Amino acid sequence: MRQFLYTCLVLIVVSCSGPRVAYDYDTKTDFSKYKTYNYYPDLKTGLSDLDTKRLLDATDTALEAKGFSKSESPQVYVNFKSHKYQTPSRTGVGVGVGNGPISIGGTIPFGRPDQHVQLTVDFIDVQKDELFWQAEADDTQNSEQTPENRVGFFRVMMQKVLSKYPPAKKSK
Repeated sequence: MRQFLYTCLVLIVVSCSGPRVAYDYDTKTDFSKYKTYNYYPDLKTGLSDLDTKRLLDATDTALEAKGFSKSESPQVYVNFKSHKYQTPSRTGVGVGVGNGPISIGGTIPFGRPDQHVQLTVDFIDVQKDELFWQAEADDTQNSEQTPENRVGFFRVMMQKVLSKYPPAKKSK
């Protein structure tokens, strides 16, 4: 029970900012025919081995919630690509000197740069060997996260990524 409450707390804290996700898909695809999945045979996520395991566990949970089942002869391959980058810290102190027309000022940043994880998720039709759905997620990840927080980070990311799968059918 304690572990459950801790995980819920982590999810709430991590979900406050939440990842930004963009989606793209083949509009001619019948998404209802896909029920089984597995990971791309030559999967190279670009993440550490531990983070890759966390990502795959989070993906399994999210896909099972969508009605998918993992299979040795899947209809869909799931592939990941990731990129980590830094942006300057958004916290700082403003400093200004002078009065009237002659003055100078600036911001002195403090704190560490923000660490970002950009993750691309591809769904590939195994029979056709064609990409039919893609999501790109970007979120800030604290480099000092505990292993439990990292699990929560990937769970929230995959829930957000798969929240728009399958795409809503547009009325004509």
